[in-house]
Amino acid sequence: MTWPDRGGRSRGSVAVATAAARTAAEQTRGAQPAVATAPLGGESAIRFSVYIPIWNEAQWLPGAIDSVLGQTYQDWELIIGDNVSTDDLASIVARYDDPRIRYVRWDRHVAMSENHNRTMLLGQFEWLHVLSADDRMAPTCLERIADRIRAVSGETERLAMVAAACRRVDEHGQPTDLMDARVGRRELYEEIPDGLYDAERWVRVNAAPGVRPWMVGAVSVERTLVHEIGGWRPDMGLCHDLEFLLRIAAFGDVAYIEEPLLDYTVRGDSVTTALSQRHMDRTETMVQQGAAWLSILQAHGQRRTISAAERSEVHAAIARAFLQRAIWQRVMSGGLGRAGALRDLLRAYRFSPRTVLRPSRLVAGILAVAGPVGLIHRIRARAHRAGRVII
Repeated sequence: MTWPDRGGRSRGSVAVATAAARTAAEQTRGAQPAVATAPLGGESAIRFSVYIPIWNEAQWLPGAIDSVLGQTYQDWELIIGDNVSTDDLASIVARYDDPRIRYVRWDRHVAMSENHNRTMLLGQFEWLHVLSADDRMAPTCLERIADRIRAVSGETERLAMVAAACRRVDEHGQPTDLMDARVGRRELYEEIPDGLYDAERWVRVNAAPGVRPWMVGAVSVERTLVHEIGGWRPDMGLCHDLEFLLRIAAFGDVAYIEEPLLDYTVRGDSVTTALSQRHMDRTETMVQQGAAWLSILQAHGQRRTISAAERSEVHAAIARAFLQRAIWQRVMSGGLGRAGALRDLLRAYRFSPRTVLRPSRLVAGILAVAGPVGLIHRIRARAHRAGRVII
């Protein structure tokens, strides 16, 4: 499979929107804006508003734009929301001569989730699709998603979103299983079969152990639904994508495509890495993935009955997140050492004793609390080479 080059190619010039668009976007918050009435690229009834919320990242932006331009499905618009970057993003976008591309430089820097929201609200089409500057859509990404929307239209009362698998790659576009560039963690992927999922099945399959095989850049969300439930939550920090996309599933079915349709870039200087470090520096009691899962349970509980098995599986996911952070307490800058690791081990136990007492996880927890840092690094490196999961 040949995907777009990770650099960029020039396209001429494009109209650049003014910062006044921020006011218009904020006025739509909580309202139901009109959807554009005419497709940009043809007769199709399925159209995508792809949006790139961005702060700096000038070296990555051209490749993201190229991956949208290279789509085999052409009914899309692209909105780039510049969060007051110091990089000259306007000149990069100006090289692309395509009226479907809109660039907005906001006049106020805000938190990442807020920039997602205000950029998303500028979308005019039926399906919203967020893309990070360092990720690359496969050429058939939007085509496959549109095909699936049509295919399941008679099987569901409401389709909330379509998600697809991704490939995790390094800065050079080479496949990698490295999930954490700071400590070299390697994990096995969950297996999510291709198909249509109701709310409970989607929550439970995503709460299972392992790395989710899909990422936010391969997800399209039904636009009117976003205006019903609200957008990205800034208080979710690192896990705002998990919370947003599983909260949405409380309001409709999810179609999953197991074909990888996105290159998701894993790099040590990403926003995700920075947010992880900020979480450690703040010494927050609740692990962020746990806060996201509790919010997800609350949203779903307001619309349906949560089964005991489903709640148990979500609590197990929260316990695993605490166990992972127990190890981070020892190996990451800003960690609280053995005392922090012990507190996280006890918090994990309170959420799911069975999870913590599983032999491999119990050993990992004891290692996090009592093991020398050098031994922790050696064991993790050995597990990485063997492709094994510790937590």
